[in-house]
Amino acid sequence: MRTAKYLIGENKTELYGYIHDEQAQLEGCYGKRPCIIVCPGGAYRLLSPREEDPVVFPLFSHGYNVFVLKYSLKEDIRKSRPEVEAAMAIRAIREDSEKLNTEPDKIAILGFSAGGHVAASIACHWKHYGELSRPNAAVLCYPVITMGENGHQESTENLTGGDERLISYYSMETQVDEDTAPCFIWHTIPDASVPFRPSVDFALSLVEHGVECELHLYPRGKHGLSLGYGETGVREKCVQSWLDLAFTFLDNLWDFAR
Repeated sequence: MRTAKYLIGENKTELYGYIHDEQAQLEGCYGKRPCIIVCPGGAYRLLSPREEDPVVFPLFSHGYNVFVLKYSLKEDIRKSRPEVEAAMAIRAIREDSEKLNTEPDKIAILGFSAGGHVAASIACHWKHYGELSRPNAAVLCYPVITMGENGHQESTENLTGGDERLISYYSMETQVDEDTAPCFIWHTIPDASVPFRPSVDFALSLVEHGVECELHLYPRGKHGLSLGYGETGVREKCVQSWLDLAFTFLDNLWDFAR
């Protein structure tokens, strides 16, 4: 294993990662790997530690190269928006895919809560930044999807400042088209912080536009569960299946046999 680090955008946002070394000479091992960029949640106010390292290492152990995007927050958003930073992060990894031992057409973005909104935003809006910034898939974990009065108020305020044009642009259920990246989505029905219905609306829009997607709604669990295990600070057995389901979705999408 080796590490990599980039500074992204005007705010010099940190993008750091863990890379599998080339091991093609060993039977059963791989050369180039798929890559996942993780975006922790935190209402565009902070980055939750339970959605960073506890998630990164299971992804790495599955065989993926893994990066974390520590996207801009609060007032820093006005100078360098998280969607732009996500686009730049994907482009940087794709352009350096040879030295990062990464398959350039197998780059996903995975986000929790507000980080899920970052992931959904670039999954929908990548054409504003060019083909090199297109994610090949997105994994959205209890994501903030919509903005405004039906959305998560703190995320809306921190990201848009109440600007109606930005509220419309960042209400992702209205931004899907046939070129949106394939999405895996999960949410808990009792989530009192970020309601699950916008995730359903987003999934329905994906289906209507012919975009491959998978949606899981869990009957128990509050917001911010991460993996649902004790090391993430909130134990909820009900949701612990999501990571294996996401692995199946991505592995089938990419024909990645482990």
